[in-house]
Amino acid sequence: MKLNTTKRFDTKEVKNMKTKVLSSNSRNMLAIGINDDTDSTKIYLKGQAKDGSAQWYESKGIFTKSTALKYFYAGQYSVVFAQGITKSGNTDWI
Repeated sequence: MKLNTTKRFDTKEVKNMKTKVLSSNSRNMLAIGINDDTDSTKIYLKGQAKDGSAQWYESKGIFTKSTALKYFYAGQYSVVFAQGITKSGNTDWI
């Protein structure tokens, strides 16, 4: 399991993002990320299209930090689909 903490720039504010590379899966999701310095966070996903290009998503819903950490450590990216996902403007975080 590879864990990284990276910096992301969002509205002129630097936030920590905890990232994790996912194991191989049928939806081609490569990585999951959460903001680690807030009480609640969206869950971010990096996927790969059939042509090999990167696709960036984020949850429509907001998760509490404890719930997001639980899903993050378990690699449960699919929970994001229940609340819906959208294309993300936060890219290149892993």
